[in-house]
Amino acid sequence: MKCLLFIYVCFLFGNVLSTNFTFTYNMALRCKEYLCQHGYSYKNYFFTEAFDRKQAKSDSSIVFEMHLAILAASNGHILLSSVPAPTTEPVYEIVIGGGANKFTELRRNLRRNAKASAKTVGVLSPVEFRAFYIKISEEGLIEFGKEGDSLPLLTYMDMDPIPVKYFSFAAWNGVEAKFLYDCPIPGDASEVTPNSEAIDPKLSNSDKLKRVLLLDRDPMIPPSSEVVVNLGVRINSVSYDAFESKLSTGLSMVMTWTDQSMAWDLAKFNNVTSLKFRQGQIWSPSFHTFNSDAVSMLDAKNPELITMVNSGEATYHMQTTVTTWCFDYTTTMTRWPRDEYTCAIVIEPWQAHEKILLKQLDQNTAAMKVFSELDDVILNIWEVSSSQHIVSSASWNLMYTSDDNTTHRSDRFAIKMSIKRRATSYNIVFYTPLLVLVTFLLLSFWTETLCLARVWFYAGCSIIICMGLCYIDFLVPCHTVPTILILYTAVLGGVLLALLIQVALMTSLAERLARTIVMQNVLTAQWFRSLFCLPPLKDCRIYETINEDLQQEDEVPTPRNLEQMQTDNVQHSEVRELAEITDKTLFFIYSVAFSVMLSLHF
Repeated sequence: MKCLLFIYVCFLFGNVLSTNFTFTYNMALRCKEYLCQHGYSYKNYFFTEAFDRKQAKSDSSIVFEMHLAILAASNGHILLSSVPAPTTEPVYEIVIGGGANKFTELRRNLRRNAKASAKTVGVLSPVEFRAFYIKISEEGLIEFGKEGDSLPLLTYMDMDPIPVKYFSFAAWNGVEAKFLYDCPIPGDASEVTPNSEAIDPKLSNSDKLKRVLLLDRDPMIPPSSEVVVNLGVRINSVSYDAFESKLSTGLSMVMTWTDQSMAWDLAKFNNVTSLKFRQGQIWSPSFHTFNSDAVSMLDAKNPELITMVNSGEATYHMQTTVTTWCFDYTTTMTRWPRDEYTCAIVIEPWQAHEKILLKQLDQNTAAMKVFSELDDVILNIWEVSSSQHIVSSASWNLMYTSDDNTTHRSDRFAIKMSIKRRATSYNIVFYTPLLVLVTFLLLSFWTETLCLARVWFYAGCSIIICMGLCYIDFLVPCHTVPTILILYTAVLGGVLLALLIQVALMTSLAERLARTIVMQNVLTAQWFRSLFCLPPLKDCRIYETINEDLQQEDEVPTPRNLEQMQTDNVQHSEVRELAEITDKTLFFIYSVAFSVMLSLHF
């Protein structure tokens, strides 16, 4: 019961201390506005006059009072200092909604030396203004809180208070914050509000020149109706995806153009010879790839600044990667993995209404040599040879008559590339098994005929080739037919044919075929036996003298050596001779066929 009573009392006490305060539109009209889009950097400072502050304060003991409102997702920074653009001087820095809108902190120095901190989850809002106040008393008591709350969020007693004469605002990287400052005191019926003055930052000679050149300048409008752009392109890397027929090319581009309206006199601006501009501050040509797989501008990786000299000549260097389609539609037969492709990259201006006349920048110019040292050329499995050309708009309209080119009057920059794969490792992986299989297949025709070992050999070769063809589909593009695949298929067909013939010769069908009259006449022909290097047949003598050399039954046989006895045991077989003739024929046909196919492949 006591716990419930304590919670109820705390709830009532919280309602008493906190009031519902709404920052209205009429209150915002009486404030000044400042927008932070440059991250955590205090760029603009405002001078606050002590007499002016005395006219708008809620208590006579307060020496500095500020009422403001913030519209941001997080990280609203307020800097109070005695000097503009402080470096080492002591300051008051208030961080509202820091740590992703989770805490509020008061610091005694810039970016360090926190004196007070509070957990304030959701103190800022990206959709509505949140009103706050800052009060510094004569004794050095610093209070920061939300408008309408009885108690402040932060309090700090400074024994050596800083006289506040200047203030500034900042946000965080990637955060856009809007500040309403010099707002009236809530509930004050008078029209008196502080009147802070913006202090011009100290500018260098280059910054002053930039302010003069960029005054009332639209960066989207080209310098003239016709702009001559010198364009130099260097290929840094090439990668080809044979499965999707896409070519990814890393390019280094250097472009120069002249804007007479940006030229300046050296004597008037303390001999400033060159300036650096960011993308979007001045006009620069934008390009895209005509035959790209996606319609978008060339995206620069790590974009550099635009350099402009006093004559108005601007130089811009960028690196980008383009992805284009590259496929030979005339044939589906390729020499993969020793494949070659001829691809084209067409670069044209992005803005169709701009008329840009392109001129090719020589690779030996000073600009190309300077930036070539910064660009790394990546060597990979592709050998690249390229040529570059400028295609005028008139020539382009003649080539693409079906396209509507009446609005696009600019030139095109065409790059023709021939890429060839460095297939040393592929040759070892794919051609070594092929040559080994072909060699053993040809040697098998000179081994013993009509034996079961050859059948097992051919069956083993067929299994090995089939297993290789099952796994090679992960490497071979499916929409093309590589000639190496045809070679393996031809070897597999040859092995299966040799297996079929070997099995057929070992059946009774081959014996019946060899005993036919036609086959007997062919096998006994002297020219046929000489052609296939068969041993000559012994002629039988006449019938009357056939037994003249036979010994009498009572005579003792003459002893003979072992080789002569083995020769006499070998019987003449038509099937064996037919198998030998078949092997020699297959050896000749396979040798010629494989040699022709390999020569056509290479």
